[in-house]
Amino acid sequence: MIQYFSVKQNGSVLETTSAESFDWVHLETPSLKEIEKIAQDYSVPKDYLTAVLDKQEVPRTEGLNQQTLEQPILLLCQYPHPVTSPSGFQQFEMFPFSMILTKEKIITACNYATSFTKKFHRILSVQEHVLFPEQIAIQISWNIASLFNKNVQELKKETENLESQLRVSVANQQLYQIMDIQKSLVYFKSALQENLRGLESLLSTSLLLDSKDARAALHDVLVENKQALTITSIQLQLVSQTKDMFSAIVSNNLNIIMKVLTSITVVLTIPTIIGGLYGMNVRLPFANFHNAFWWLCGGIVLLCLFTTWLLKKKNLF
Repeated sequence: MIQYFSVKQNGSVLETTSAESFDWVHLETPSLKEIEKIAQDYSVPKDYLTAVLDKQEVPRTEGLNQQTLEQPILLLCQYPHPVTSPSGFQQFEMFPFSMILTKEKIITACNYATSFTKKFHRILSVQEHVLFPEQIAIQISWNIASLFNKNVQELKKETENLESQLRVSVANQQLYQIMDIQKSLVYFKSALQENLRGLESLLSTSLLLDSKDARAALHDVLVENKQALTITSIQLQLVSQTKDMFSAIVSNNLNIIMKVLTSITVVLTIPTIIGGLYGMNVRLPFANFHNAFWWLCGGIVLLCLFTTWLLKKKNLF
């Protein structure tokens, strides 16, 4: 799907059906035919657009080594997208988002529907002396960084809920869930690091962002990215510790169960041993007593109770 948008002087972003007077063209889940059309119409390298079709595509920049802006510049970022993991819990995967800047227009592309491109379809924050394509690219980058911050806070809450459940019981489902959280955070950290490198490369070039306002806005985006990266790194360490704690608790619970079962086995062995001795065809004490059986049962019970008390005193029961 191809969408065309024009930006008014007051910052309003309006979708237009005209492919002639627009400032921004956006491709969402594009077909190869649509990619061919945009690449041909606006002299854009085809691989700038087909990159979004590959889920494994890593963030990068291209076209920043020009002396003057003659060829399109590519800023390829990654953004988080919620999916359902094989264990049935929510997990985040990283998908590529392509931003192609020219002198007068910006072309964006992604292979999945995104929320951050729709946030400013109604209004765009206007900054004086900043070109509209640059403003759109900066605001998209800001929205992506904000999305990372929002999602990492969601993962933080999930982790805290798991920690509270830890005091009650530990189930396999909880271990699966924390594994999914850890996997999402690993993806977050890798994507944020690569996005940050791309934005820093864009800030260091003189081809774009030649005004103080534009550079200040991009600097704010960098700060937001660094904040998301810092929180993600901290949360990843905490989740790793929580996962280790889960494993330790499971192991400790198993040890407690084995300890109790061993103690029960020791106690139940007493009547077996005594009964076996008195079942032999040899002369034994009290064998000729009239109430020997009941005295023997009473002695076994007392011996079992004493053994149980002794094991409990040693914290083995």
